[in-house]
Amino acid sequence: MESRPILQIVSGFKPSTDGMGDFSRLLGHALWQQNHLRSHFLVYRRPAAPFEQAEIVPNTLSYPAEPTPAALRQHLAELLPKQPFHFALVHYGPYGYSSKGHPAAFVEVLEELAAKMPLLVFFHELFSAGKPWQRAFWTNSEQKRTMARLLRLSTAAFTSNSRYRERLEEFNPSHRPLTTIPIFSNIGEPANLRPLDQRARQLIIFGQATTRTRLYRERLATLEGICRSLQVEKVIDVGAGQTPFMPLTLANAPVQSSGYMEELQLSALMADSIAGVLGYWPDVWEKSGVMASYAAHALLPILVELEPRRVPKPSVVPYLLPEEVPALLTPDGALFSTKLQAAACAAHTYYQQHQSVNRCAQVIAKFSTQAASL
Repeated sequence: MESRPILQIVSGFKPSTDGMGDFSRLLGHALWQQNHLRSHFLVYRRPAAPFEQAEIVPNTLSYPAEPTPAALRQHLAELLPKQPFHFALVHYGPYGYSSKGHPAAFVEVLEELAAKMPLLVFFHELFSAGKPWQRAFWTNSEQKRTMARLLRLSTAAFTSNSRYRERLEEFNPSHRPLTTIPIFSNIGEPANLRPLDQRARQLIIFGQATTRTRLYRERLATLEGICRSLQVEKVIDVGAGQTPFMPLTLANAPVQSSGYMEELQLSALMADSIAGVLGYWPDVWEKSGVMASYAAHALLPILVELEPRRVPKPSVVPYLLPEEVPALLTPDGALFSTKLQAAACAAHTYYQQHQSVNRCAQVIAKFSTQAASL
């Protein structure tokens, strides 16, 4: 099969910590394996440490001279004559290409690119909101206008959850194709996973430092209840950044901080754990790579709501809320009931059918074929 080169534009890339970069890298591998779509990653921000490009062969990578719209425009002017890309896939968030939340100049460059090739856009984030004394309040209008402009430029667009899709539809009078693809695991999808009763009785708390801190500061009693119900013997706090409210123990189980972990190391840890907790919001759970990683490793995914939201309950909920955990135990309080294992299996099955990287690649490839024929 003849390879078809595509251009993926992304904010950052390994070894930097960048969720969109990890997403694009793993998607690029799947697109090559399944569809012979070879990606060239145009990475907006060059990482501080060098990256060994042999890791992504046959895919390739390059960076603008600096992370500015002007440098991006110049880099595209040099890159495009060398390679006839079939289409571009842009991984977008308003702060990914402007640390202060002003993405308009970046999208002006994409408008020029859209005149030369079909543009597919994955909206990982949409726009910010805040109080009048916060920067997010003053950048909100520009971010909405820019999002709408980028949607109009796209041949097809994607986002991770139904709430984001509903918001995008409000800015989609021309009815651009818009598809929901939940985020897949950025740390792998191992096969031959062991059942819960053959794993260490340990629980993982994974996520950004801000959300982990909120869990310990605001939901400590909830975490205690989860650990008590699951008879947890160890809690492992995973992620970069300091969590100053992290306790020494939860329900008598010691809490250990692992800090940042490499993908393979973290995947092995998850594959030997029984449950994972995430502080998040239930109406947008599909955009969480952490929740996806829990499901991909067939452990029990538990979502602790950081604050109430006046939104309808999601139609699909392949995770547990803390109050649902005790009902999975046997009447005598034994841990490894069939209900507990069934809940973990249900989350894993849903992930494989709807969230996996292969599923995402299939959807992207379908639209890429249509875009390339235009």
